[in-house]
Amino acid sequence: MKNFYYFTIIVLLFSSETNAQDIKKTLIKAFTSQDSSDYYFKIAKKNIKTPADEAQYYFCKNARCCDYNQLDSSIVYGERAEKLLLNGDVNSLLTVYNNLSKVYRKQGQYDKAIQYSLKGMRVAEKEKNYNWTAYFNANLSFIYHDFESYQKGVFYGKKALKYWLSLEKKNPDMISNALNAIAINFDDWNRPDSALYYHKKVFKYYKGKDTLYIGETYNNIGNTLLKQKKYKEAKKWISIALKINDKNFTDNNGVKDANYYYERATNYTNLATIAYELDDFEEAEKLFGKAYLYAKKSDNAEKLRDFYYQRAKFNKKRNNLSKAVQDQENYIKIRDSVFDVERAQTFSELEAKYQNEKKEKQLLQSKSEIREREIEIENKNTQFLILGLISLALLCIIYLVYRQQKMKIKQQEQEFELKSAIAKIETQNKLQEQRLAISRDLHDNIGSQLTFIISSVDNIKYAFDIQNAKLDRKLSGISDFAKATIIELRDTIWAMNKNQITFEDLQTRIHNFIDKAKEVKNEIQFNFTVGAELKDLQFSSIEGMNIYRTIQEAINNSIKYAEAKKIDIQVEKVANKIQIAVSDDGKGFDLNTVEKGNGLLNMQKRIDEIHGELDIQSSANGTKITILL
Repeated sequence: MKNFYYFTIIVLLFSSETNAQDIKKTLIKAFTSQDSSDYYFKIAKKNIKTPADEAQYYFCKNARCCDYNQLDSSIVYGERAEKLLLNGDVNSLLTVYNNLSKVYRKQGQYDKAIQYSLKGMRVAEKEKNYNWTAYFNANLSFIYHDFESYQKGVFYGKKALKYWLSLEKKNPDMISNALNAIAINFDDWNRPDSALYYHKKVFKYYKGKDTLYIGETYNNIGNTLLKQKKYKEAKKWISIALKINDKNFTDNNGVKDANYYYERATNYTNLATIAYELDDFEEAEKLFGKAYLYAKKSDNAEKLRDFYYQRAKFNKKRNNLSKAVQDQENYIKIRDSVFDVERAQTFSELEAKYQNEKKEKQLLQSKSEIREREIEIENKNTQFLILGLISLALLCIIYLVYRQQKMKIKQQEQEFELKSAIAKIETQNKLQEQRLAISRDLHDNIGSQLTFIISSVDNIKYAFDIQNAKLDRKLSGISDFAKATIIELRDTIWAMNKNQITFEDLQTRIHNFIDKAKEVKNEIQFNFTVGAELKDLQFSSIEGMNIYRTIQEAINNSIKYAEAKKIDIQVEKVANKIQIAVSDDGKGFDLNTVEKGNGLLNMQKRIDEIHGELDIQSSANGTKITILL
């Protein structure tokens, strides 16, 4: 990868459209020289004569600083180069976007890293440069991995792999890059089988001595095996990676580039983790010392975060709690500086903006093609009329011009209305899709897990002749609790799948709940009435759910504690408010002495959330709970 990077920079310098051959040669020397780089850059700066020369100068400075981990300088030179290259050399501009994305990723500024990757992707897609399109998709995969958004990381990694595999001339380095991106996302997503599958696919493209160029693959396989607690096997793979990385990231003069420190930080952190998991605390201490030095020199937020996380676990295991707390605080400090809700929101906004721009371009292109066909048909008709009826030609032209202008104005009005409608529909669809996705996840994941618990408990009771009555009651209690939870879950999914909830919906839902309650307490008489003028009154799903849960809790209390024979639920309009009253003829309780449990507190909290009022009156003749909305 390193050799490929150098080759790309030199090719771009030679292919740049500039008349100053001397400055190109000087910039190549500045980029490739180890000891005299600054000297050659000074000479090159003096020879700048055109904006193109200046653009290539800052382009080369950006690449050099990026390669040698001078992150802040790389950003400064990259932003200057971007402004000068916007209407110039596209390949140089794409390289600058790639470098800026990499630098911001190292600093843990993932929102800016995504921003520059998306900028580069827009240019690459416009130029139909699928190699660069793949490269930026791979960048996004690594960025989302570092941000612990592994599902998106896998998505963009697979897009990159698809692009690179579609190219006529397939580059093993690029394919390996995509496979590695997919695999590390699966690894930290706790899907080790998928991670190992993609890691080991790399060996299809590298065989024999060529495997000496993929040290990161050896390390990543070791990392996955480490998480599976296969420590000895993991150590073997990571040790190989360490030897390979020493060779790959050190030039003939012994100079180390930025990747050298990044990879060694990874290697030594993993080896230290293996050592303390095997209770070799002395070896772990030494390895963590090396890992810290390399993590600091890598200037990479992700590596420092991983180091502090693992060393905190190590110090905790050996009962050095003060150091464990200190490492944990350092870990949290780095994590909090990188991961926050606003940054995640920025990611979504950047992606949404990118996708909307793509859709708008496609829509405009389609409209343009339709308009071109319309104009072509109109021109043919006009020519036919001119040839056939010269005497009417002037009148037809005037009519067509008038008609065209009127159609244009109308079309502009329709386009504006269409865009507004599309934007509104897209927003509503996205919200509905998110709610449906959440409800599906609740149903498919939590629902299936609860069903599994019920089935497992029932199978245990069926398979074993349980003589212990206490154990039998405990198992039955677990099964009943899980069944009740499923019912609660279904109620929640019901509310999430509705944009609006009416009192009629609530009445139907509560009748279902009452029917189930009657199965337990069939002697209780229920009465539920809703004023006719309120039946179609609509609430948001959150408001409707809070009202439903409060009524449900009130009925439950009457059944469980009040020993009631009759429960009434009445919904009516009182003055300018809606009153919901749940009353029973039970034994009641003393409001001044009773300890308020979760049920009463939750009722109060739910009604407060929807800006309502809750009143509870209780005596020996019964209890009445009143809700005012």
